[in-house]
Amino acid sequence: MATFQGLESGSITPTDEQLILGSLNPLVIHTSSLFGKAKGVYVKRSNSLSVDDHAKGEHMIAMTVILANNGGRPKDSLRFFGVHRITDPESHIDVIGGTGKFQGANGYATVKNITVSIRNLLLITVYLS
Repeated sequence: MATFQGLESGSITPTDEQLILGSLNPLVIHTSSLFGKAKGVYVKRSNSLSVDDHAKGEHMIAMTVILANNGGRPKDSLRFFGVHRITDPESHIDVIGGTGKFQGANGYATVKNITVSIRNLLLITVYLS
């Protein structure tokens, strides 16, 4: 999960977020297990587009998820690329590769906007083929 608050129109926002594994219960989310990092960019459309285009809420995601390795050096990762449509209940982005046990990974991930307490989060579920 990664936060997406603070994005401005027409912006390119680098991401470097910790990923947690655990319940979406607001009381548990703060004590959930850290299992990796997400690094990449989140590109939001410019206001210079027409109102109809901007209302679609399409944002490009390019991200690498690096998984923790029980205290050792991280060696497993997945790469993602796609369009997150924030006005849709769920978007699909592509898995375009990886390293370690995910070398040559292929598949897709669903991206959902969720709110836990007052934090806006992205819930990403990965499906590999």
